[in-house]
Amino acid sequence: MRVLLTGIFMLFVLLVLSTTGVMAQTHVDPPYLQIQSAENPITLDGVLDETDWARRYDILVYKANFLGGDVEYAVSGGVLVQPPYTDTTTTIVRILHYGLDLYISLQSDDHSVCRFDGSWEGDGLFMKINDASGAAIEYKLYFNLAGVNPDIHYEGPSSGEGAAWKHPATIVNDTTQVDSGYTAELVIHLDQLGYTDPNPNVPVMINIFDPDGYTGEDGQPWTVGSYHKMWWGSEWGSEFRTLRIADPPRKIAITTTETFTLDGQLNEAFWANADQVTIGKGSHTSSGGYYMQWGKFPLNTYTDQSMATVKFAHNGTDLYLGVESNDSSVCKWNPGWEADGLFLWMTFKGVIPAPGERMEIKNMYFTATQGAGADFQLSASVPTGGAEGASYEPAGTVTHTETNGSDAGYSLEVVVHTDLFGYSDLDTVKLSAVIWDMDYASADVFDDNTLSDYAPNWWGTQWVDANFEKYFMYREVILSDSTSVGIDNHTSEVVTTYRLEQNYPNPFNPSTSIQYYIPSTSDVKIEIYNLLGSKITSFFEGKQSAGNHTINWNGTDQSGNPVASGIYFYKLSTPNFSETKKMMLMK
Repeated sequence: MRVLLTGIFMLFVLLVLSTTGVMAQTHVDPPYLQIQSAENPITLDGVLDETDWARRYDILVYKANFLGGDVEYAVSGGVLVQPPYTDTTTTIVRILHYGLDLYISLQSDDHSVCRFDGSWEGDGLFMKINDASGAAIEYKLYFNLAGVNPDIHYEGPSSGEGAAWKHPATIVNDTTQVDSGYTAELVIHLDQLGYTDPNPNVPVMINIFDPDGYTGEDGQPWTVGSYHKMWWGSEWGSEFRTLRIADPPRKIAITTTETFTLDGQLNEAFWANADQVTIGKGSHTSSGGYYMQWGKFPLNTYTDQSMATVKFAHNGTDLYLGVESNDSSVCKWNPGWEADGLFLWMTFKGVIPAPGERMEIKNMYFTATQGAGADFQLSASVPTGGAEGASYEPAGTVTHTETNGSDAGYSLEVVVHTDLFGYSDLDTVKLSAVIWDMDYASADVFDDNTLSDYAPNWWGTQWVDANFEKYFMYREVILSDSTSVGIDNHTSEVVTTYRLEQNYPNPFNPSTSIQYYIPSTSDVKIEIYNLLGSKITSFFEGKQSAGNHTINWNGTDQSGNPVASGIYFYKLSTPNFSETKKMMLMK
């Protein structure tokens, strides 16, 4: 359903969003970036020759008038300090993490690398990052030294260090020839800034300086050259954006001997204790994703930002995957083969499949018949009988139609018989999980004038096939001997802090996801209140195991009645912790 907002109400919405720090993403000035986990630590030499830098994840593109698309995002703004700006440089900023080491790289095609006049500024990066207490810390990695062809210069605390590589045709501060750009790397050790949470939200502003035509000498007139700068956040730090440290590289499949019924409902008791990832735009536990809109006048926004929680358990070598999605438009994408649901890539033990041998397990809504459940499909390279699947559509979900109101999500179950892939109990299974989210694309409404969302998100990689994605990667699921675990960081340590995340999406209609973390088995209560302080509903009240947990609210009260648009509060309570956050339902 499309909602027409008046200017006054939109202003109100923006004010609410500014307090929550979350808003629907476009490809210009994103409020956050989802930061992927590197497979290995980065060698700090400025060369950018690690495979991790070449992978596909959210990046910032500093280029005048750039609009973005796929995983590329334009930044917040810029200013022409000294005209004219004829060398319109493109600088790509990539960001990764390995545990609590934050890596930032620059890839610039600048044709004139130099110091600006005789000032402290020069080509490169100026950024601020808030430490765990909220204090802003400056880091600078730029060519601001005088002389002929100096190296890049790092200025900042001991919690950071940097390096650069200059193209052989680049001679810094030499205006007699055309340069061929540079690359650079900066690492910031977040633990030295007081961060202990393995997946924190880190406030930053990132400024890229681009002076041209200067020799770096003191007292040189500004008019000799030109100077342009761009920033994500703000120029000097009045506004910040957020880095969401995300993408745990491995998870635990808890062990169970409970009788399992493959019906898509996830109603067995063991699911409550299962480790999980939430796959969706902005989640701390997914690797990445992208979105686009199709139609006559695409806005390049993502209006129905669904979340899907994928849980892991096993009985011997039978790996169970359970999926719970809050998607409000469950359908096939009418113009193509894609559909809502789970696309799972598998491996044989110790073997990465070649492109022609890729192993696909799909539990997706391919059949475009109104009300149809998901189709379960295996590619030819999957061993015969290697996996099974089922779906469940709750009351309120009518698939493949946009004329029956908003859907209430779906759930899926998949069993992978990993012994047929060469795995044994207690082994680590390599896989990649993709959740496709197609919206407003059912055959009963889709035409050239319809705006439809197209948004795959993944834990691992979208395409584990070098023909589509050259530098793909898998994630790991351990067939453990634990019955209840809380794994949530790079070294598979137990979650040690309480945390209540901002709901997502926000504002929302008709449903939203709330993620929270508890460090040990505890009595837990989740409640929702209105602006008057009256309790609307209780989600959960009882004992829960350590780890991360996700609940979905569909905008109804305790009796199942829809509530009105407005601001609501959700509260996490345990004997040792309590926190409340604000959200907005916008119909």
